[in-house]
Amino acid sequence: MLMMSRTIKDQIRKAAHKIIKPLLDEQLKQIDNRLNDAEKIHNNPHITGKLISIGGTSPDFIVPLQDVNHSLNNNLNVPPKELWEGYAEGPEDYLEYGQLDTSKMLAILKKAGESEQSLTRVLDLGCAAGRMLRHYPYYKGKSELWGCDINAKHINWCQQHLSPPFLFATTTTAPHLPFEDNYFDLVYCGSVFTHISDLADAWFLEIRRVLRKGGYAFLTVHDKGTVDLLLTKYIHMERFHNIAEFIRQFDEKTSVTAQNYAYFSIGADPISQVYYDINYLTKKWSNFAKVVSVNPETYNYQTAILLQKL
Repeated sequence: MLMMSRTIKDQIRKAAHKIIKPLLDEQLKQIDNRLNDAEKIHNNPHITGKLISIGGTSPDFIVPLQDVNHSLNNNLNVPPKELWEGYAEGPEDYLEYGQLDTSKMLAILKKAGESEQSLTRVLDLGCAAGRMLRHYPYYKGKSELWGCDINAKHINWCQQHLSPPFLFATTTTAPHLPFEDNYFDLVYCGSVFTHISDLADAWFLEIRRVLRKGGYAFLTVHDKGTVDLLLTKYIHMERFHNIAEFIRQFDEKTSVTAQNYAYFSIGADPISQVYYDINYLTKKWSNFAKVVSVNPETYNYQTAILLQKL
């Protein structure tokens, strides 16, 4: 009887294995396909409207409620390191560099005759985890400070940890913002147009649409000066090694640095790296707005352009 029982159990196991294994194999195949499809979408230059979902490659996810604990900067939490986008090694550096980049922007605006007191309705486009926005001056009862990003993980963290006082929304790589015309005093983008290739003009016009008359756009870009800096001053800095290597390898294949280019792009949006002739870019955008100033090496090796809607 015992032997028969074991034989029956073995037969049941084998039968179950024959049924279950194909199902498991099919599920694994579907997971692999989703991973491949997501990568194909992000690497396809013909697709717009891309975003980075909270669920990654899975269509299913749960967003947990997070505990909000006081931290290093005016009782605002510091995001986990995986949301820092490589801007720092430690939380103190993360806060310091965010403050520095915000201060540089405000100094350029001040030089143009503006101050944060007159620029209280503000959009940080490409805000990540609020690295700069958390340092923008906030006036209770007067300020309305927004952050948008294509990475839903960043926005979810910001909504749970930085709101209030700040407001956040997830967007995509398609040139559309969920705001009405003539709404903002200032829209700023730190290292966003560095990753927009074919739709840069459409995105600039969308920013112009949501700016009020007299409002400002503060945009950082890669230009020829950036290429020179990355291949000289910044080449031995570990943080910038990969991007410098991308340029070096691209130049080996194309001799781009020896060419008289308007711009060139490496890779597909949103992980492309785009480099301009700054005179070409400002001349083109001057058809849509006043170019107030061009400021080399403002955002690390990037050039900052300040424009005003007339």
